[in-house]
Parts: sequence; structure tokens; C-alpha cells
Amino acid sequence: MRLVWTAEALNDLADSLVYYLEKAGPTTAARVETRIFSQVEALRTFPESIRTSDRVPGTRERAIQRLPYIAFVQVLPDQIRVLNVVHTARRFP
Repeated sequence: MRLVWTAEALNDLADSLVYYLEKAGPTTAARVETRIFSQVEALRTFPESIRTSDRVPGTRERAIQRLPYIAFVQVLPDQIRVLNVVHTARRFP
């Protein structure tokens, strides 16, 4: 199944990576990026395996393992749209 990242999701990710780059350095930022991308990419196989969101109607939530992030996705017949990547300390929506 095709995976589509919205501009908002990519901006969320970029903001997070800038934070890690400034606070922990390039190695940590690269590891965070790899972990988020790999866990979201894994949704291609079985997107219905993640929980339905109570916070954002019509979406599903992918908790990123070992990181404080949630990816909000919309599962459509022909694609998975990544809508946001949100830090769990942030009030969302």
C-alpha cells in the first residue's frame, strides 16, 4: 500500500529532528528519524493493526516504540496518509 506523508507531518518531524540535533547531536537525531520512519513504513503491511484514535476522528494512532511520539494516520483504500507526528507531551488536538 502506498504511504503518503502530508506537509504537516513532515514539518512535525522536521521540528522534532531540529530539537534532537540541537540538544543531543546528529547521531541521536538520525536515530530518532530512522525509528520514526521505519515504524511508520511498517504500517504498509497491516495498517489496521494499530488502534483507532479517540482524539482525531477517522484516524488511527501509531505509538512510536521507545520514543515519546504518536503518528496519526488515515487508512484509505489505496493509501496510508500520515497526518501528524506528535510528541506525547503536547496537547493534541
